[in-house]
Amino acid sequence: MRKTIRSTLAAALAVGFSATLSTPSYASASDCVGGNGTNDSYQTCTTVEGTGLWVRRWQTSAYSSLGGQHVYARFYVNGKRVHTVKRYTGAPKRLAVKFPGKLPRKYRDGTRLCNVWSVNTHYKSCITVHK
Repeated sequence: MRKTIRSTLAAALAVGFSATLSTPSYASASDCVGGNGTNDSYQTCTTVEGTGLWVRRWQTSAYSSLGGQHVYARFYVNGKRVHTVKRYTGAPKRLAVKFPGKLPRKYRDGTRLCNVWSVNTHYKSCITVHK
């Protein structure tokens, strides 16, 4: 009986200690709209990583079938455009850009983070920030 209690106590302490040492886990969410797959120019994606209301990474991607042109990624917070990033595409390819503003950043619960690319303006990809 004493051995069982000691073993149980040791196991509980080991689990608690290892949980204390582990790094915080980050939540992530992604949303892709339009298109039929990753190399479809009609697909726009948004990826957000963070913990709770804190966003530490915000990235968007789209496949551009254009070559030798500038394309634009637009970042929206609750419907208001906050940044535009210009990218030159020398050949058809998947383009990805990170949020150019300061991160990590805390947003209110329910905030909508969205992206639209100039190669496909009628597809808006969005993530909702939650506690």
